[in-house]
Amino acid sequence: MSGDARILVETSPGQSRALYLIDGKVVEAWHDFHHNPDLTGRVYQARINRVFPAQNRATAMLEDGTAISVRTTRNDRLQAGESATVTLVAAPRQAKPWQAVTGARLAGKNVVLLPGGEGIASSQRMLQPPAAQVIKALQSMIQGTPGFGVILRRHAGESEDLAGEAAMLVAAWRAGLRDVEGTGCLFDNGGLAARIAVQEPHLPQDLVGSEGAGDFDVLWDAMIGESTQPDIPLAGGGVMWFEPTHALTAIDLDSGSKDLASMFAAAPQAIARQLRLRQTGGLVAVDVPRASPSAGRAFDEALDSALARDPRSPERIGRSRGGVIEIRIAHGRPGPAMWAADRVAVDALAALRTISLRPKLASPRLECRPDTADWLRGPGAAALGSLDRTVGLVVSSEDVAATLIEVPG
Repeated sequence: MSGDARILVETSPGQSRALYLIDGKVVEAWHDFHHNPDLTGRVYQARINRVFPAQNRATAMLEDGTAISVRTTRNDRLQAGESATVTLVAAPRQAKPWQAVTGARLAGKNVVLLPGGEGIASSQRMLQPPAAQVIKALQSMIQGTPGFGVILRRHAGESEDLAGEAAMLVAAWRAGLRDVEGTGCLFDNGGLAARIAVQEPHLPQDLVGSEGAGDFDVLWDAMIGESTQPDIPLAGGGVMWFEPTHALTAIDLDSGSKDLASMFAAAPQAIARQLRLRQTGGLVAVDVPRASPSAGRAFDEALDSALARDPRSPERIGRSRGGVIEIRIAHGRPGPAMWAADRVAVDALAALRTISLRPKLASPRLECRPDTADWLRGPGAAALGSLDRTVGLVVSSEDVAATLIEVPG
């Protein structure tokens, strides 16, 4: 990986946030509301409700009543009423419940760990086989760690240390094992920092303290603004438009008054970066202006190279008869648009974070709307209670964000 790469992790009352920076530019972000945690990657014992063999799926329920949809394979033998081990792989979206797959698994950057499995399997989408010495080291590690198998992911051939990655996943699995009684959770993949370490095992993580809070906020707000705006200017001119729908995400490239070559040079990197930054999943359709066959092939190759940096392993399927490029990306954790949409929680938690950074504020008070006050007394009560001071709530009818109104005492 070129450039200075690092991850900033910040924890404040009721939330954890993280930014992945390369040369000071945000390429990916994470957010975890403590009142509504990201469960992707956790393993549960679930009760099967209905099975739909023709659709390769089943519906199920966790012990706390959470509904999930389970993707099945032809080898699964699920029956209504029985319990099954499942791994949550995608957050709810567009009125759809949590998505899961059967069995226990822990997905790393290049390796998927299969607790209870054995041997080494390869994804059918793997682009090239790993080097012989890398596979030999992985085989030795698996043989010396009974009770685990692995699947090599799409870009596993580029790794120089699959054995090390698999060993880290085994350690993470053992650290996250939980007692099933009461919650149904068999494996908890930990806090935000632990989950990021599984995806990016070789990157340093810097904890954000009070002295860096302001700079982090600037970067965070800029990331939210960029990842939620529909039009993205391209280097050298032109614009890229993003339009999410229920069926797919449409991307339209417009060169404007600039030449087509400049747009073709800038667009592949911009497309890949925005898909990763926004955590876009599902089918993506990119409408590219018509060009010569050689220019089209060069564009496709540049796009493949840019997409390869995304740990979700996006796959460029090809082009439609109309010239539209199709990309498939597995759905996963929620993205910035979903975080930003929860305005009540976002505003309330921002205010609590401000208080936590001002220790001399002896008797802080917040002016807030009735819905914000209700949230702080309900889902946000734990975040409010995590402060070392009592916060007074002043309920106002004004339609404004939660505002600190107390002066230092």
